[in-house]
Amino acid sequence: MKKLSLRPKTYDLLITTLVCFLTTLIVSSAMAAAEEAAPVEDYRTANDLVELHIPIEITAPYKQRRETHGFMFDAGFENVMLDRYVSIIDFTTFYQEMFGESEFPVVNVDFSYKFNFSLGSLLATGGFGYGSIADDASGVKRSLTLQKLRVSASYIMDNMFNEPYVAPYVTAGIMNLGFTEKAGDTTQSHAVDTMFYQAGLLLQLDWLDPTYTKRNISEYGLQNTYLDLYMTAYEPSPDSNDPDTSTDYTFGAGFRLEF
Repeated sequence: MKKLSLRPKTYDLLITTLVCFLTTLIVSSAMAAAEEAAPVEDYRTANDLVELHIPIEITAPYKQRRETHGFMFDAGFENVMLDRYVSIIDFTTFYQEMFGESEFPVVNVDFSYKFNFSLGSLLATGGFGYGSIADDASGVKRSLTLQKLRVSASYIMDNMFNEPYVAPYVTAGIMNLGFTEKAGDTTQSHAVDTMFYQAGLLLQLDWLDPTYTKRNISEYGLQNTYLDLYMTAYEPSPDSNDPDTSTDYTFGAGFRLEF
């Protein structure tokens, strides 16, 4: 008597698997189509809030298009007269004896976080400065190099008008002044921690070429370009062992970009 095989042949197993797969695919597609066609019930109530983001037109004035947060980049220079500075090498020679009445050109680069609100904006800034001067007015070839690290906070009145054609500001901060003085073959370095104050005007330049300005807003997010005019005063160090690096108000200028 011939025995029956209970195990399906390989061919039959493949056919069975394929049929199952196609059936599952057809059923899933039908269910998805039914869900798309069925109306979606809205469970929101009148108290629910829906946030709608509307892109701001680049043609809108600055007062309308600016956002809450932004950034600034500033590059400029100031002429510093350290007329109270005494040599850290011999402790007797004053600045004027070493360099005459020449002012000390210092180049500054600053990066700022900007918080905008209805009365203007607040800035938190970190920056670096560098300058050097050399002369032989004292009878010895002398040079003085300054490296400046600073952090500061500023308030800018840039929301008075639709466009900030003129934006006054005030700044207060702390800085580390690193001096390196050379006299002949002798070199001496010293660092001073002190405070500084600044007051200035930002003069908007975008009105000079409105078409170029709108393109910068669209392509680079550059909101404003400013001419920066300011006065800065250095305070003396609280440490009596430090040289006196205090100054009267000195003048500076630069360019500031707002993003």
